[in-house]
Parts: sequence; structure tokens; C-alpha cells
Amino acid sequence: MTRYPQAHKAQTHAQLVATASAAFRAQGVTAVSIPALMNQLGLTHGGFYAHFPSKDALAAEACARPLLRRSEELAQLPPGAEALRQVIAAYISPQQRDHPGESCPLPSLAGELARATPEVRHAFTEALQRYLDRLAALLSSEGAERERDQAFALAAEMVGAVLLARVVDDSALSDRILTACRAFALDAFAGAEATAGASP
Repeated sequence: MTRYPQAHKAQTHAQLVATASAAFRAQGVTAVSIPALMNQLGLTHGGFYAHFPSKDALAAEACARPLLRRSEELAQLPPGAEALRQVIAAYISPQQRDHPGESCPLPSLAGELARATPEVRHAFTEALQRYLDRLAALLSSEGAERERDQAFALAAEMVGAVLLARVVDDSALSDRILTACRAFALDAFAGAEATAGASP
């Protein structure tokens, strides 16, 4: 008799996290209200507290979730230049730029999360470290420490490229930023030959 309610609560929890994750990436954490999220799911505001004690607790899970999922995807890729080409080309792309609610949270939320509560920052830091570990595993270099340093640089390059491409109000400039940054990242991290066909 108790299994259905427990399963239903878990399903609702997962839906709430997924909905919040997309909304936070698209609009920002501060701009999204709990009543609006619950209304989107057809639930009452009061029902939120059956799942989370606060908005910060939701933000901690919802902002980390996309990075954790992407880490799992990266773990399925074999190390080497070909996998890096795929990762870079998919990240520094019009798809990432134009659909923030479906994309990596870093270009959308990094600035806001830097001012978030310790709870939110800690959860995001742990998720980011896992993502960087997976990214480092794809890199071919001399030793684990250098790989991790290169993963820092590659992540910063990808995030910065998408962030700048979103900020400008000139579509041609935005495309050029993506093209130039993608070509640079491919050349620097996956070999010069990978720059072929790198335009959007």
C-alpha cells in the first residue's frame, strides 16, 4: 500500500528538479519563483515543501543535475582526439547558444551561482569537479595533473565562447565568435587537423 505513494513522490520530485533545472538555465535562479514552478507542474505551492526545505535546496540539486548527467555521457566516450572533437563541436555551437534551457548550466548560471549560498555553491562545485574529471579523462597528455589543468582550460574556453556568443546583439558577430573559438579549441585540444569543417 505504501509503495505507490513513495513511487509517486519520487516521480514528482524528479519532475520538479527537471522543470526547475530548465527554468533556472533559461531565466536564472532568482527570476524563477517556486509558485510558478509548482503551477507549471499542476501542483500547489505548499506541496513544494514535501520535497525540499527551501529554494536553495532545490537550486543545489537542479543546477548540478545537468553537469552530472553530462559527466555520465562523457564517461561513455573513449579517450582521444575524436571524442574531444565531438565534445568541442557540440558545445561551442548554435544549439548551445540558442537553447540555454536545454544546455550546459555554466554559461547561463556561473555568474549568479558565484553569489549563491554555500549550499548551492558546494553542490555545484562537486558536480563541476566530476565533469572536469570526465573531461580530463578524454585528454591525451603527460600525467593526470596536466590532464586536469587542460580540462580547466578547455572548459573555460567552451563556456566563455558560448557566453560571449549569447551576450552580443549582432548575429553575425555571435556566429563569428562561435566559429573562431571552436576552431581554436579544436586546434589546441584535439589537433590542428580537427579544424576542418568547423564552421557552424
